[in-house]
Amino acid sequence: MSIVAVIGDGASTSAVGLAATWPRGERTVVAELDPAGGCLSAWLDVPRSPSLSELVASSGAGSWPVIESMFQTSARGVDVLVAPTRAIEAAAAVAAAASTVLPVLAALDDPIVLADGGRVRGRLTPLVAAAGVVAVMHRQHAGSASAAAVGLLRVADLCEVLSLRSIPFVVGLVGEQPYRCDEVAAFVGVDLVVPVDIDTWAAAVLAGRAGSQRRLRHSDLFRSLGSLAQLLSTLLRETRRAAVLDESLLFADRGTARAANRPADSPTTEPSDG
Repeated sequence: MSIVAVIGDGASTSAVGLAATWPRGERTVVAELDPAGGCLSAWLDVPRSPSLSELVASSGAGSWPVIESMFQTSARGVDVLVAPTRAIEAAAAVAAAASTVLPVLAALDDPIVLADGGRVRGRLTPLVAAAGVVAVMHRQHAGSASAAAVGLLRVADLCEVLSLRSIPFVVGLVGEQPYRCDEVAAFVGVDLVVPVDIDTWAAAVLAGRAGSQRRLRHSDLFRSLGSLAQLLSTLLRETRRAAVLDESLLFADRGTARAANRPADSPTTEPSDG
């Protein structure tokens, strides 16, 4: 399991930021799987082709070497698989990728795939279902407590679906106005809510605007995304360990069942000719 699904408000910026701040020693790539259409080709100044559409139309869409060949490296070192910019084309490509590309990405040990899933509006998309961990990004309506509460109700509904499906997740709360993280955690009914700072300059630089990389690395947004990335990395490792343990127990159970079903007088090995 190597997919980190990034969904909700500012998913594209968050996915790029998480890739940039991911713990060292783990390679990351960004896959744009937003059915509403892609923006990363423009933001990161990479060609629109090859894209997800060309990948799903190829005969090797279920092969990691073919998928990997479709990633492009931006000037800032981000390896990205871009989606078509038009919503109709993007939605078709994302739907086709569910049965071909997603299973391959989910089975990888390396690299970590930061997958931009856009806004899911309470639905459990194939990307979210295939993810090892989910980052639910939410930006509050700072000017209205009532509007902010309505938005949080929608987050609560999504978190309930994730919990019912036993999909690990973290809520990334963009801005702590009008409600703080602890208040949001109590309201939504979850334990893991991480604050993400609002910094329009840093967000613009992450999205491709020219700016000092040194200043970016020292920005509050970069530091807060780094804290979120560290937590997501830890959860992903725990998910992988649990999956390995479950698989080991499954094999052990199968072996026990075969032994129990073998007749008592049946030989355990083939008789020797000698």
